[in-house]
Amino acid sequence: MRFRKFLSVLCAAMTAVFVCGCTASRRDISVAVIVKAVDSDFWHKVSNGVNSAATEYNVNVTFEGPENEEDYEKQNEMINRAVEKGVDAIVLSAIDYQKNSDAVTKAVRNGVKVITIDSSVASKQVSMFIGTDNKAAGRAAGKAAADTFSEDGRVHIGIVNYYKSTDNGIKREEGFREYIDSVKNADIAAAVNTESNTGSAAAAAEALLKENPQINVLVGFNEWMTLGIGEAVKNLGLSEKVRCIGFDTNVTSLGMLETGEMDVLIVQNPFAIGFLGIKNAVDVVNGTASLQSELFTDVTAVTKNNIFDKDIQKLLFGLA
Repeated sequence: MRFRKFLSVLCAAMTAVFVCGCTASRRDISVAVIVKAVDSDFWHKVSNGVNSAATEYNVNVTFEGPENEEDYEKQNEMINRAVEKGVDAIVLSAIDYQKNSDAVTKAVRNGVKVITIDSSVASKQVSMFIGTDNKAAGRAAGKAAADTFSEDGRVHIGIVNYYKSTDNGIKREEGFREYIDSVKNADIAAAVNTESNTGSAAAAAEALLKENPQINVLVGFNEWMTLGIGEAVKNLGLSEKVRCIGFDTNVTSLGMLETGEMDVLIVQNPFAIGFLGIKNAVDVVNGTASLQSELFTDVTAVTKNNIFDKDIQKLLFGLA
């Protein structure tokens, strides 16, 4: 009887030690996700991926961004505030490659891990980049721009890009130019940078087309530039003459693809970018991250011909 009582007490003690040990070794991880803005379909899908990963990995997350994709100062304030709150990690899509770097370096020196998604920053303190291979995506856009023209036809291209100091926009244009340089019958007639909203992009694209009537291809490198160039060719009645290549998707740009204002959309995987950002932030905080410094997600060229393919539909609606 005494032996049974001893075993009972021993088991209870061991259980208590085990539970206390688990409690002590496990802690809630908090991650601040700071993106360029929160008002586009792209960022909504990134947020969906973030929330899905937060549920799966039991992480406390916040998700915020400035009111426009040029306000790097507001991003820096958000980074500093996250550090003051004592977060374990920051997942950042940087607006300005250079001007966000000091805030990032300061955050890491204060013990916060930083992972960049979508667009990186000039700081060696960043643990990892997750997102599109932007130079490769630019080359894919270049291929789409030149693909349907015959060898003896000239391709005159207009580029409408966003904030000139954003890393992913820089790399997309670099990749695009690299590809076009290899196409003997193609040239870039004009290029412009503008604010990331439909109105600014449309105005810039219309001006570009009026000043360079030889342009027969327009390229926009993010969701807002895409909507702007599509609106411009529609307003000017040039959808039959000007081939439009854009990035990302929403209901409006998909409609433009069907009605002819857009010809190709280079589609990223924002859900995966958000999900993997949180997953790898957890791994970095726990010291279990892989040694790779970059993790690239896929891009897909979507056209009127493949828009209803099963896999494309999953991608477009954030299910892949």
